[in-house]
Amino acid sequence: MTWNVRSLRDDPRGVAAALRELAPDLVCVQEAPRLWRWRSARRRLARRAGLRLLTRDRACGTLLLGSSRVRVHGAGTVRLPRRPGLHRRAAVHARVEVAGHVLVVACTHLDLDPQARLDSARRVRAALPAGPLVLGADVNDEPGSPGWSALAAGLVDAGEGLGPTFSVAAPRRRIDALLVDPVLLVLARRVVDAGPVTDHRAVCADLAWPPGPEAPAAP
Repeated sequence: MTWNVRSLRDDPRGVAAALRELAPDLVCVQEAPRLWRWRSARRRLARRAGLRLLTRDRACGTLLLGSSRVRVHGAGTVRLPRRPGLHRRAAVHARVEVAGHVLVVACTHLDLDPQARLDSARRVRAALPAGPLVLGADVNDEPGSPGWSALAAGLVDAGEGLGPTFSVAAPRRRIDALLVDPVLLVLARRVVDAGPVTDHRAVCADLAWPPGPEAPAAP
């Protein structure tokens, strides 16, 4: 799943409770705590949600969480350029093993400025490790825009047709993306409104490996 939690400013216990109820294996978090005592805030969120931190870099508010079923084989951060007048952006990624198969999961939060957003999308995709990819993002724009298209190139839009993700109070725009390598099967997908615990709806998908040799085995 992918979810912007607005730095846990609204209802941190509500965010954790929703995660615990949904029980995802992998969570791409945008606007994770990144300022005062950000490490302890992230650890507390993971503990309350019954999840583990898969990445530990502040990474401009991007974070990966995982269940006890997930084994991490490596993680990293893509640091994007500083741009005057705009928030610094980044992406985190991890090579993980789930149910005996390995994939790359990544999370990013793109810029408000359209040109910066497009450049960031291209830089993120170019910097991610090779392998079957699941990418969660707050794109800050809608499907069909240049930034969204650059980020989603070659991937399946698991949220297509599911309706708006922002905002919870007045849902009008689908700006949150869960993008999946076409080698993976999307068995089910949904947008989840957990209430006013944050200002975004979460995008969730149940994924599976296809039968046969296409599913990469763990090293």
